[in-house]
Amino acid sequence: LPIEKGKNAIWCASFPAAWKTLEDEIATQPLTLNDPELTDRLNRMEDYRSRISPDDLYVAAGWNDKGITDKIKNDLAVRFPSKTAPTFPGIAPNSFVAYAYLDSNIRFNMPYFQNREPLVFTDREGNQTELSSFGIRPQDKYTYYELRDQPRVLFSELDEEYELTEFIVDLDGESSPNQIVLAAVEPKETLLETLQSVEEKIAKAESENGEPEEGELIGIWPTDVLLVPDIVWQISHDFTELDGKEFENPELKGQSIDVARQDISFRLDRSGAELNFEMMSYCCPAPTHYIFDRPFLIYMKKRDADKPFMLM
Repeated sequence: LPIEKGKNAIWCASFPAAWKTLEDEIATQPLTLNDPELTDRLNRMEDYRSRISPDDLYVAAGWNDKGITDKIKNDLAVRFPSKTAPTFPGIAPNSFVAYAYLDSNIRFNMPYFQNREPLVFTDREGNQTELSSFGIRPQDKYTYYELRDQPRVLFSELDEEYELTEFIVDLDGESSPNQIVLAAVEPKETLLETLQSVEEKIAKAESENGEPEEGELIGIWPTDVLLVPDIVWQISHDFTELDGKEFENPELKGQSIDVARQDISFRLDRSGAELNFEMMSYCCPAPTHYIFDRPFLIYMKKRDADKPFMLM
């Protein structure tokens, strides 16, 4: 779907994972609805379950009269104790549920600094908003070299005036099992097209730069600045377009979708206490400011996976 101006666009792989679980555990074959176009769209979704850390994802599907709602609540209480138990108001005894919950929290190997000054964010309409942020601040130049080695600049492009126009940063090149990448690039019409553009830029930079040599700087330079807005959000979404759709599979003949819900919790911040380590050196490189103060793409994926499980 096209990205609407003035709005955030979010895609998460937890719903495709729930759909595939429903297919595996109840239908045991590709699911068929009484809506051919919707059926085709849903069955063309890839199975992302192997691309998400098992610790981050919970999916379940089953019949209400066989205790699926109680199972979901009990499982979540064990797996994610801080998660508020989901409710299923009005669910009929002979209904079934497809449920997915994704909770992923990157912990950087070293915490970034909390920026004490507001970050002025400018949206695509030119509106400005003061935000809290974290990173490596202007006053941190020529210091904190170990922290500066943590982020990886995957792509950067300068204009004729040597001003940074587009850049892509992995906030922790050693994070595991997941990585988080931010891309301040010109958005395409859709999230998928924007992601493809980002992947092409990263591949191009890798082919041009090659593997870093031993001792070569792979982080950011001593005078560079990196600032990222704090992001905290929780989303619950009911897929109302599926409400009432009837299945045509023999095992599910006459059954209709009663509840299809996706809950997502995501947080990105400095992740830790402020550093007390400092080392001085002197050189005069031209500083580069990697400041995410305009619309940007953020995606999260297992470091060894070929595709991300969250796009925003």
